[in-house]
Amino acid sequence: MAELKGTSAGGSGSSHMKVAAHFQVLEKMNVPSAVRTLSSDDLQQVRHAANRILTYIMSQDKPGREVMVKNTLYVQSLLTTLETHKDIDVCRTIVTIFVELIGKLNTGSRCSQLVTQGATRVFLHLLARESKPDVPNEFMVQIHYVLSKLALKDRKFGVKARLSQALPVTLAFIRNHTHSTAVRNLQPVLTVLKSYANNAINASYLGKNGAINTLFKIISNINKKNAVMTKTALDTLVLLVKSKSNSARAVGYGGVPILIQMYAEWHRLDTKNRHISLRKSLLNILKHVSNLKSGRQAVIDADGVRVLYKICEDIMDVRELESLIFIASLVLRKCFPRQKLPANATKTTLLYKLPESEFHVPQGLSKDAALLNGITLNVDTKDDDDSSLDNDDDLSSDDEIEPTKPVLGNFSLDRPDEGSARRTLEDLRMYEQFFPEVLDIEVKDTLSTQQDDLNILLNRVSSLTASEGLKGNPHSMPDLRSTKYTHFSEPLFGNTLDSAPSTAGRGRTKAPYTYRKDEEAAATARLEKKEVCEGGASAVNLKTGQPVFSLDFEVNSPTSNKSRYKPLVSPFEHKSKAKGKASKSTDSLLDMDDLRSDPLLDEGDDSEFSADDWVKPADFYDMARKTNSVGRFSKVAYPDLHGSKPIPKREPLYERKFGVQRAKIFEDIDRLINSEELLNRVVYDFDAIVKDGGDEFHGGSSYYANHDVERLGKPVTPYDHLHFNSLFESGNLRKSIQIRENEYDLILCPDVNSNHHHQWFYFEVSNMVAGRRYRFNIINNEKTNSQFNFGMQPVMYSVQAAVNGEPYWARAGTDVCYFKNHLSRSSQVTGGVRGKLYFTTTFTIVFPHSYDVCYIAYHYPYTYTSLQCQLSRWQHSIDESAIYFRNQVLCQSMSGNNVNVLTITNYPSSNSKEAVEQFRNKPYIFLSCRVHPGESNASWVMKGTIEHLLSDSKEAVALRQTYIFKIVPMLNPDGVINGNHRCSLSAEDLNRRWMVSCPRLHPTIYHTKGMLQFMRHMQRTPLVYCDYHGHSRRKNVFLYGCSPSQSWMTDDVDNPSVLSDKSEDYGYKTLPKVLSQTAPAFSLSSCSFTVEKTKETTARVVVWRQIGVVRSYTMESSYCGCDQGPYNGLHINISHLQHMGRKFADALLRLKSRHFKVTELTNEDGKPLAFSAEDSCPADNQYGDDDYAEDNLSDDITDDDDDEELDDADVL
Repeated sequence: MAELKGTSAGGSGSSHMKVAAHFQVLEKMNVPSAVRTLSSDDLQQVRHAANRILTYIMSQDKPGREVMVKNTLYVQSLLTTLETHKDIDVCRTIVTIFVELIGKLNTGSRCSQLVTQGATRVFLHLLARESKPDVPNEFMVQIHYVLSKLALKDRKFGVKARLSQALPVTLAFIRNHTHSTAVRNLQPVLTVLKSYANNAINASYLGKNGAINTLFKIISNINKKNAVMTKTALDTLVLLVKSKSNSARAVGYGGVPILIQMYAEWHRLDTKNRHISLRKSLLNILKHVSNLKSGRQAVIDADGVRVLYKICEDIMDVRELESLIFIASLVLRKCFPRQKLPANATKTTLLYKLPESEFHVPQGLSKDAALLNGITLNVDTKDDDDSSLDNDDDLSSDDEIEPTKPVLGNFSLDRPDEGSARRTLEDLRMYEQFFPEVLDIEVKDTLSTQQDDLNILLNRVSSLTASEGLKGNPHSMPDLRSTKYTHFSEPLFGNTLDSAPSTAGRGRTKAPYTYRKDEEAAATARLEKKEVCEGGASAVNLKTGQPVFSLDFEVNSPTSNKSRYKPLVSPFEHKSKAKGKASKSTDSLLDMDDLRSDPLLDEGDDSEFSADDWVKPADFYDMARKTNSVGRFSKVAYPDLHGSKPIPKREPLYERKFGVQRAKIFEDIDRLINSEELLNRVVYDFDAIVKDGGDEFHGGSSYYANHDVERLGKPVTPYDHLHFNSLFESGNLRKSIQIRENEYDLILCPDVNSNHHHQWFYFEVSNMVAGRRYRFNIINNEKTNSQFNFGMQPVMYSVQAAVNGEPYWARAGTDVCYFKNHLSRSSQVTGGVRGKLYFTTTFTIVFPHSYDVCYIAYHYPYTYTSLQCQLSRWQHSIDESAIYFRNQVLCQSMSGNNVNVLTITNYPSSNSKEAVEQFRNKPYIFLSCRVHPGESNASWVMKGTIEHLLSDSKEAVALRQTYIFKIVPMLNPDGVINGNHRCSLSAEDLNRRWMVSCPRLHPTIYHTKGMLQFMRHMQRTPLVYCDYHGHSRRKNVFLYGCSPSQSWMTDDVDNPSVLSDKSEDYGYKTLPKVLSQTAPAFSLSSCSFTVEKTKETTARVVVWRQIGVVRSYTMESSYCGCDQGPYNGLHINISHLQHMGRKFADALLRLKSRHFKVTELTNEDGKPLAFSAEDSCPADNQYGDDDYAEDNLSDDITDDDDDEELDDADVL
């Protein structure tokens, strides 16, 4: 009994001893009735001991009671007495002891001690046992009081209560005391009922047994002064009506009018806002009830819409009542009848007849597109790209549902090795022509007879390679037979497949070598005899005899005495020519210390090729005429025609004022209430233009001109509203409806042949008046959240400002918000899922010039024609004596647009066999971009990468000397041209077609993957593959990679990252770590290496798993801006994106191979010039098997939290 000593200042040793003796009496008498029956004297002793203990505890202060609770022996003795003794007086005394021990204030620690000792179970059994009519109400209230305190600390309270049969006891007690005189004592009982209702099974049971009706009766009888009990009853109702069945019971009882009336009364009484939580509970009940159609109708019938709207107007400016306004707005928007989009949401605006394919049936087509192409769709089947509907490329979601995969004959999409995906080396030979660097460079040294013979044969095979090509298929490889070099005013790649892309540099007219037939025949015989080339020719490693690239063409008898392919000699003997305009690259490539000191040093026009020397308008028109679109364009957009320059100033993220979003929401609600006041005048209708144009709209030629400057300052008569247009390349606007004088609802076009994917917008607006506030509402967005809620603004280009000397895309718009509206989405659009709503993007613009012509876009546009002009500029601007640059046509898209593939590297340091061999064995870097048309930011990053690689900076020289770059700058030209957001003309996400692609429906993916497969067959797997993307719901720039330890498969060993000893190759972590140290826009914490099952068909995972590239990445660039680093709080602009592209290229220099060491190159004066890669180990090792690692980088990368809107992407 030593524990009781010194527990109370006023206590004495004798009292402690007496209390201990009383506990001994209880312990002695705690014998089950089956073993021993207590006599009346024994019972009297128990009562006396319990009363004495109660008296002692009541005399103790708080520390003394806490010591008593911590005494396990004493607590167990009391609990055992409650279990074994059924005498009502003994039980009441023991319960009172626990009431005193728990107290009224700061009960948490004492209740936790009691819960750990099993008090919850004992009191629940006591409650069930004492549920008799003759039990005093005060005793039942005391038991519930103790339980109400214990429930706060017992996580399994609801389960224990259900198993103890305590639920009906509590519910019956409350039902018997709903009259006004007895209800005031129900506070602890209602608290226990609330704890029961926290469990969903208990809530269902209580609802079935009349708890809803009982609670409404109690609410009606509680005095308004008793706010605590009212709040408890309402909180219990909130938990109960979370289930639809209980919500239906609440509506059936007639509880909605009671709730509406109570909310109005408490709004009137609570003038000092002391009972916000009570009012919030009332709204939460209405929110759950309004999930039912009957509940919404009940709110309308009770005049709830008017009451809630009026109260919200009264409290709109009170910041502490924001939560009430928010919940009320949800109720109001639910109660208004859902309306259809004021355009046919299931109808496709543009249709395109797809080529027939025996391998694949597109599953993303709209009903109209399916009928046009003679395809029967299953309306119950989810769209094939439904997983990407509300998510970005590499972003996972719990809502993703694996689509049903069609099976055609014996070819299943789950079996990528069959059907069109099975490609042999014979099939892949077509891609040899896209590796001109293997054949262009010629060894000029005096070689052995065998080497001379090999050169002769290689030269002849070069002619065969140059003349090899696919014919007759408009989606096949172009014929490269022509060697005519074109200038800008002429077709870049020819108008037909028989015209050739320029595979040699501009102006190179060196005649090909010629050999006598007898020399060539003798060389062939000698080589065949030595088995150097068995049945074909190969480019080989001259030291080891290992093949570099296979040229497996059948060796026929010679038919010509000279090659048709022009071998090029490296200009190693010439010095690098200086450009007429000094390059800014060296100055702009700052180290991280400089970037941290001034993050805006690189915000100007720091690109190697300035926009000042953009192509002439006539040349742009000529290029645009070669662009094939589904519909007919009425103009060329002014920003494309004259080039886009980065804005030379910082643009901070938009800080929205408090209450703006809720004000916009209530303006929409007011539109529903006072719909008769709206204009609802259609001022632009793309559907009507398509219909009126008929066949001419789809088949006629576009009008390629621009008269925007002539229109400046002139009103569009006789119209008194804004004038809209989107009939230009990459434009997207379907409909504009004037709602009020200066407010317009805008509807976006879906992707071609589709009826969803609404996000990208790009349109022209004119006929404005300066100084007016014009509000634009884009009302058919689909994503559940947007960076428009986190500081992002759309971009605007003013023609008047451009004429005045400011030709910039600039962030524009105030009151920018993104929220769910009341417009319902058709189940045909959502893949059979009903009940989904559209979202609204709203912003307000005050135009600075009257009758200006402005262009408004989701992000900085980058069109296909602009890319073709850039390619022409690059080809005509580079220093051909220092840069090896080839621009070839990989294939044509479905609508006949060229898909370019670029080769960028340097020439060998000499034309010796060692230098040429080293040149051919350089690692490859493979880059691709713009598979999603709406991700124009990716193209700006790619532009920065290409321009940097073509510059004369020391980093660019080192990159070209270290690597060979293969670049496909636009994988989805058709989507870009026609203003799509995500899909190609087949209405499919091409980044979900890498596992199995169709040469007719997905030619760009088919042939890009074919190039990679060819490289794998030739044991020249790229060191790095990166697919450039844009991200709509995150800030910064970041990478997604592939880690087998973070794969959805338990033991993922079918990948290149698993080494022979089953360990993991962590080389994929080096590049993101380097970028985090050198690129100010890059965020390492946002990177992820998760390999999800739903992403197995994306480029990143397919190239990693099938091609064997350890460093296979997706680079995501934000549309919005940055929240870390030197650019923290700034919008990302064109300059930032291009700078990111340059920094990505520079980071590749940090990927060191044991085959290549970086040495310093000096000029004639001995000063450092650049870097070069020198072979430092035998060339017979393949660089693809090396362990690349940065010496100063650690593989230990810590975890960080995800961005605010994203959920389950695993970070580093």
